[in-house]
Amino acid sequence: MLLTTTATKAPKWAILIVFCLAQFLDIANLSAVNISLPTIKAELHFSDRQLPWIVNAFTLTFGTFLLIGGKLGDKYGHKLYFLVGLVWFSIWSLVCGLSNSVVLLCIARAMQGLGAAATIPNALALIQFTYIEEIEKSRALSVFSSSGALGFGIGLVLGGVFTATIGWEYIFYISAIMGVLIAVVAYFIIPESNAELRANVKLDLAGAVTITVALLAIVYGISDGNWSSAPVIVCLVLGVLLLALFVWIEKKVEAPMLPMTIFRTRMFTAMLIVGALYQTWYLVYNLYCTLIFQEVMGYSALSTAYAFFPLAFPGLVLNPLAGYLIPKVGAKPLLVVGTGCMAVSAALFALAEADTGYWPLPFPSMCIGEIGIAMTYTSAMVAALTMAKSDEHGLNSAVFSVAMQAGSGVGLAITNAISEAVIQSTGSHFKGYRVGLWIGFGVTLLCVFITLVFVPSKATLEKKKLAKAERSSEKATDCQKNEVKMLDSPDLERGGGKDIEQQPETPPLKQELTPSHPA
Repeated sequence: MLLTTTATKAPKWAILIVFCLAQFLDIANLSAVNISLPTIKAELHFSDRQLPWIVNAFTLTFGTFLLIGGKLGDKYGHKLYFLVGLVWFSIWSLVCGLSNSVVLLCIARAMQGLGAAATIPNALALIQFTYIEEIEKSRALSVFSSSGALGFGIGLVLGGVFTATIGWEYIFYISAIMGVLIAVVAYFIIPESNAELRANVKLDLAGAVTITVALLAIVYGISDGNWSSAPVIVCLVLGVLLLALFVWIEKKVEAPMLPMTIFRTRMFTAMLIVGALYQTWYLVYNLYCTLIFQEVMGYSALSTAYAFFPLAFPGLVLNPLAGYLIPKVGAKPLLVVGTGCMAVSAALFALAEADTGYWPLPFPSMCIGEIGIAMTYTSAMVAALTMAKSDEHGLNSAVFSVAMQAGSGVGLAITNAISEAVIQSTGSHFKGYRVGLWIGFGVTLLCVFITLVFVPSKATLEKKKLAKAERSSEKATDCQKNEVKMLDSPDLERGGGKDIEQQPETPPLKQELTPSHPA
């Protein structure tokens, strides 16, 4: 096991609480910012095209630097980079609150994403090292995801209250204070990493730089939305070329940053796609529901926060329930139910009209959506991470997080581009926002299809495990039989059945000390 408890003997539940607080902080900040988007748009004079960059700037750096954040944790200590990430996130949260321009706020949000890229993968890796047993690990991960649901709900309330009263800037001020406090507690609670094991980890600098620049170029190019412009085309072409170069490098280096063998597991690869599509739906649904509530239906920021309640607080019960059910029924049925509920949720809200009341469509949409969020996120995360080998926990955590964040950044960018095109062609913001929700409906239907086709059932997985155990047992038995045969073999007793002539020992040659040149 990678971790030792030389620095602290804190119980597991205390360590888990620290990681949950970090997850809570990230999600609360995200949901609070979403609620305040229309107000920020008006005060800082964001255009419709610029507004999504408040979200995109964060997901861009978060998603593209996750692999580096996880790998640096493997090399120099998960605790160290967990703390570094929290402090960095806090510093730039303060800068976000002080921002008075579009450019400065977007840059600060991007820097926040760097902090989260160091915090979250190392938190997930530490959870997996702390909780070893599969059932124990599943429940710990479900609690971790529940902290995200709590953060989402409280973030909505605080975002609405602050925006309506003292100002949206205090969303970031509170985030900065919380980040520092969590870092201080984490310093004394989280155990240190094993220095000897970390010394054996090799850094693939060429791979790290290549994949990071490739993802930055691709996600930025797609997020820009102006796909016919020369700079965007250059970014996309450069990103694809660097991605191909990264694959080539990983096949050549001794210690690849991202071994291609990790994608041989069909279920893990399927969960990466489902995770990306799930996060796309999550960002799209929150963004367009917020805009419809405030710009179309006339809700205030605080009323919008209250309207989102059914999408937040039930997760405190539903997420642990999902973690409890996964070991019993498997991930597949929960994923089908969860992604199906997300599709229904998006469709219900997309059907609402400007004068539709809250209770007929938005309310049931939120309730069904929360069931989908809890079932999908927890199931996908547990399914992806619990199958990792003992030396691949950090890698699997980082790859799963990269898929969610980078993939959703691309998905949100494409959705925004389509929505903006509809707005420009029709002159109706409402129609553009509804198209965004219908795209969310489509990506979750795709999740249902992927789950049904590529994710094995619990019974199938158990059969595979049993067959693998039987093959290992047979192989061990065959090896024992071969050893017994060799020991009982008469040839072995006669020295292999061949008469070996004993050669007399040859005396060592005397070395003649003759000079190289005559005197």
